[in-house]
Amino acid sequence: MRPARIFVWVLIALAGIAIAGFAAQRGPITILGNADFTEENGVLSGSGTPEDPYVIAGWEIGVPPGDSYGVYIENVTAPFVLRGLIIDGAGELDGAAIRIGFASGGVIENCTIGSSLNGIEIASSTDVTVRNNVLYVYGRGLRVTGESPDEYRHTIEQTNQLNNSPIHYYHGLDGARIEGIETRHLTVAASRDVTIIGNSLLDGDGLHLAFVTDSAVTANVAGRNSNVMTDDAIEFYRTERVLVTANLIKNARLVGLKLMLSSGNEIRGNYFGVDDTGIRLIASDRNRIVGNEFLGCYTAVWLVGGSQENRVEGNIVVGKVSADGDRRQGIVVDLASGNWIVENALTECEIGITLAAEATENTIADNTVVAGGYGIFVSGSHNEIAGNLVTQHLRGILFPETFGQSIARGNRMIANVLSINGEHLRTNLDSDANVFRENVFLDAKRDGATLIFDYGTNGVWSANYWGGETIDDEDGDGYGDSPFALGPITDDSPMASLEPAELRVGVLGTLPTKTIQIERGDGSTVEIETLIAEAGSQRWTGFRGFPSSLLDGFPGILFAFDAEAELRFTMVTVPFDLDIAFFDASGELVGSSTMTAFSEDLYTATGPFQYALELASGALEDLSIGEGATLLLPVTGE
Repeated sequence: MRPARIFVWVLIALAGIAIAGFAAQRGPITILGNADFTEENGVLSGSGTPEDPYVIAGWEIGVPPGDSYGVYIENVTAPFVLRGLIIDGAGELDGAAIRIGFASGGVIENCTIGSSLNGIEIASSTDVTVRNNVLYVYGRGLRVTGESPDEYRHTIEQTNQLNNSPIHYYHGLDGARIEGIETRHLTVAASRDVTIIGNSLLDGDGLHLAFVTDSAVTANVAGRNSNVMTDDAIEFYRTERVLVTANLIKNARLVGLKLMLSSGNEIRGNYFGVDDTGIRLIASDRNRIVGNEFLGCYTAVWLVGGSQENRVEGNIVVGKVSADGDRRQGIVVDLASGNWIVENALTECEIGITLAAEATENTIADNTVVAGGYGIFVSGSHNEIAGNLVTQHLRGILFPETFGQSIARGNRMIANVLSINGEHLRTNLDSDANVFRENVFLDAKRDGATLIFDYGTNGVWSANYWGGETIDDEDGDGYGDSPFALGPITDDSPMASLEPAELRVGVLGTLPTKTIQIERGDGSTVEIETLIAEAGSQRWTGFRGFPSSLLDGFPGILFAFDAEAELRFTMVTVPFDLDIAFFDASGELVGSSTMTAFSEDLYTATGPFQYALELASGALEDLSIGEGATLLLPVTGE
């Protein structure tokens, strides 16, 4: 017994030396049950009772390359304390310096973690206390996971430092307000009616909500300013009825906002900049993603994991081109069904909207998809694609080859407008029984080459418009007197003529029409039929990608803003000249201009304005709208 007793006293002495900065070195510690709390695994004292927990203290642990953890404790019920450990070199992506799993009642205190990718991971455990630890990592600092609210019940103090920033961890809040803090880690769990507002959550773990209900996440900044190996900027787990609005979420390495098993949330009016994925829904239902802006994200919105009944509406997606020349994806519906992707505006995407092979019964409607590689990809089945404007793409709508791996079956393509695409539509050999009705192909051929191809089987073609082709209509009902054939396609009742103002032309097709009045400088008035663009995506869309051949007889657009501001208009992707007139909050004309097709110039007034009217070029002169003119208010439902 004497040698053992001497060994224990030596370890205790070494622990004391460690506190003074001279820790005893050893390799990783692995404990996979209560029986593994032994001297060989670094235990200095204790019997494993609440009054006398096992103590592992004072060790300097170097984690060899290829090893995942410095300390790995799992499946234990005995109380324990990790104290004064120094852990370096935990560099594996799926590892951490300390992992505690399926445990209760442990303590991690006064430890230092450095030169590691991830710091502390606590999984499916309860009542773990974490205090006075210092973490210097270049990945995740603290990660807590669990399958129930109780498994987030831990005492994690703000005395813990992650890269010189205090960790903020809250459990069981009710009616609290978390405001104005700057941190690299903020977790709120098992809470309700919490307002998280005006916080900075950069270059660290970001914001994690688990089992949170009826709360708000507003006006925070999350993501990265530097190239660190963090995960998601904001993550929801089993979180419901939370409003996420007016946040700036940028440069997330993985996902800007990830929802997992989270339903009934509203994500409105946020800005996502250059995230790998802007928003990702995994097994999450009945969420609303409305009026957000995505710039340069590799994928803007991604629905997967059986997500259902979500509404992605009125968002702006600008893909841009990455440094390596790759364009970005817009909206991806993967393993998901019964979702609505409606009234979004997308541009500069390699693929605007994707319906993957396991996407079923989704609605893709009234979107404007402009200037990219491929407008809409269709590999799924029984989806409805209706009223979209798809223009200025290499291929407008493509059913990509699946080489027998899946069949795109029973999709309904209705009342879409396709213009200025290299090809408007191409289906693959593995497509069957798809319906194409009332679509407008503004040119069926170009330079003698066909722009529409259907290589599938049992396709149904009816009442489509075939631009540039002669369709006889002697009875004047607007449809051909006989079927129209284009290669293997036969349209049984081709459309013979168009009424542009009656078409569903993407986002513009959803705008309300109103007759506005403008009082001229001489006191006379003129009435003008216009569309009213009030929402952000409506104003951003304007005449982007609108086909020139539809402009004659189509209303103008009145852009109505919430207040006066100094704003600028662009003509990028607009294929015709336009007149624009600017009016201040009282309706007085404060400037006008003629804007040039496809110009990259920015057009504005001489001062702030609240309304802007776009009409066909020459209309302002023809209508004698000039100096002294006044827009008569109100013009909307204001």
